[in-house]
Amino acid sequence: MSGRDHCKLRVSTFSAFGNAECWLFGDFLKYSKNKLISGKPEVVIETIDQKIKVKDLQVINLPSAMETKPPSKIKSLGDTARIGYLEKGRRPVLDLRLSSDLRALIKDDIKTGNNIHIFDLEFRKEDQMHEEFSFKGLAPSLTNNLDKIKKPALTEKFLFKSGFNEAIWKANVISHRSIHLDEYIKVVETDPVWREGLKLYFDPLTHDFYKKKYGLGKYLDRFREQCDVPF
Repeated sequence: MSGRDHCKLRVSTFSAFGNAECWLFGDFLKYSKNKLISGKPEVVIETIDQKIKVKDLQVINLPSAMETKPPSKIKSLGDTARIGYLEKGRRPVLDLRLSSDLRALIKDDIKTGNNIHIFDLEFRKEDQMHEEFSFKGLAPSLTNNLDKIKKPALTEKFLFKSGFNEAIWKANVISHRSIHLDEYIKVVETDPVWREGLKLYFDPLTHDFYKKKYGLGKYLDRFREQCDVPF
């Protein structure tokens, strides 16, 4: 969802080891004000010399030194996020800067097994750090999947643009929800925990160890348990 000076993007993350600070990226999702819906937008970062389709983000989720103690109302503090890109970085970054109030709510959610955390981000032109850091929600376009030529699907696209080799785009967190992984899979029709576990298993640095000690099936079950079970 977008306008001339603002753009709304939904992202999901998930926690591991029952830890409210240890999060991994889930998916970019279609924004809807009232409910969770299936479908994934295409997100692109374009700098002065390259253009990349973003499929993964490194999630940074550290408590802010500016948090109040004891917590006050969430709205009085504000919750923000930043998407950052460095030319020599391994992958773009999602830096979540959440109030102590929202962190407390999420910790309670994790204790009940709701480990998928979904955030609606609103990017506004007036909040950006430099005029060369821009964004645009592009009109939906037809997919280029030839297998679906008889029933073409529309794909939403978001473009984050920088006039430099790097950039930081700021956003406000306008809403949040935490749900169980099973509910997420049922609605969104994708399993970010399984996908991340598969990626970690085949990491060249650790693959031989995991293969020898667990095997693929047992490793994926173990990783899922680490993400599902409150510690």
